Amino acid sequence: MGVLDKRTGSCCRYPAMRSRAFFCFFVIVFLLIGIASAGSALQKPTLGLTETPSADKAHPDQQPAAQDKALAPAQEHQPPALEVAPGGKKLAPAPGVAEHGEAHGEPHGEAHGEAHGEAHGEAHGEAHGEAHGEAHGEGHVQLPEISPIPGVTFVDTLIKLMDHELNGRILGWRPNDIIIGRFTDNINNYQLGVLEAVRFTTVRLKDTLTRLGEADTYDPDLEQALNLFMNSATSWWFPSAESSYSQAIEHLKRFKTKLEKGQRGFYYRRDTLTTLLSTYKDQLGNVNRTLVMPVGWYHSDDYFYYAKGVAHVQFEILKVCRVGFKNQLATMHGTDIMDEALHEFFIAEKINPWIVFDSGYSGFFANHRANLNAPLSETAHLLGTLSQL
Repeated sequence: MGVLDKRTGSCCRYPAMRSRAFFCFFVIVFLLIGIASAGSALQKPTLGLTETPSADKAHPDQQPAAQDKALAPAQEHQPPALEVAPGGKKLAPAPGVAEHGEAHGEPHGEAHGEAHGEAHGEAHGEAHGEAHGEAHGEGHVQLPEISPIPGVTFVDTLIKLMDHELNGRILGWRPNDIIIGRFTDNINNYQLGVLEAVRFTTVRLKDTLTRLGEADTYDPDLEQALNLFMNSATSWWFPSAESSYSQAIEHLKRFKTKLEKGQRGFYYRRDTLTTLLSTYKDQLGNVNRTLVMPVGWYHSDDYFYYAKGVAHVQFEILKVCRVGFKNQLATMHGTDIMDEALHEFFIAEKINPWIVFDSGYSGFFANHRANLNAPLSETAHLLGTLSQL
């Protein structure tokens, strides 16, 4: 036993032991704060991150990652006259096709289905499944069911993405918080990334996706929504960021109602799609730069979560485009490229570290900005390729 110190009441013989104890205590507190901060910043994706769906829930346009050998051939080998309803039900073929289907479908279906299904299933399923699975991990992207009215699901997705940041999070919009926002910089920067991607998407929605051509008029609700989204994210009064963005959402809802009533149009055209893809590619290029440039450990998490916010919006919007623009993608021979881009986004969505490290590329700890940059850089390349087709 040590001698009781009269000044401190401590029985430690050496003051240095107390210093080490305090040091260990502060290290533990620091780690707990970091874990708690990162835990609060773990983004549950606004519209859900889905692992491998069951066969009865998968979207009809989605190619399954692994199927039984006895399943039907891939979609591109199906008769073109057979349509698929948004709910996944097969519609009756066009007149004149039924006879051909009965005469030609049975022998051809059995011969081609068995021969092609087994050969393609084994070759493509094993080769693509193993390589794709090892490279990208388990699970794949589940495509959404979209409204038969063009543009309704696109606008609705945009509304939900921004509404979640305003009303779906505890304490809501953070970048303009005077007190609490100083301690939640991860969420702040994530929301700034979401806002920036929403702004770019609204620009494309106003300028190209809803206009027949350069001579067509802008929709006033989309103009108002874009102007309100452009207000400062850190403004807390006259007007506050929350009030501006909430009003912008209301204008988007009015535009959505116009689409449902047939008063405005949303055009599934090749040029409108490539313009959106080019815009997203440019925005990702800026994000990629911030993920590789030296910024220091203290600011590395800011750029990391900003990139996560941008990527999340693009991921959700492009999933809708993958279904809505399926015919345009087919004529561009870009369906596989789009699917690969969505899978890279899926990988980025799953990168959620407790603490964002900024170690050297050969260091013992991770460099999470570099880890996130890898799939997003590949996505930017794929989107650039698609925009030039």
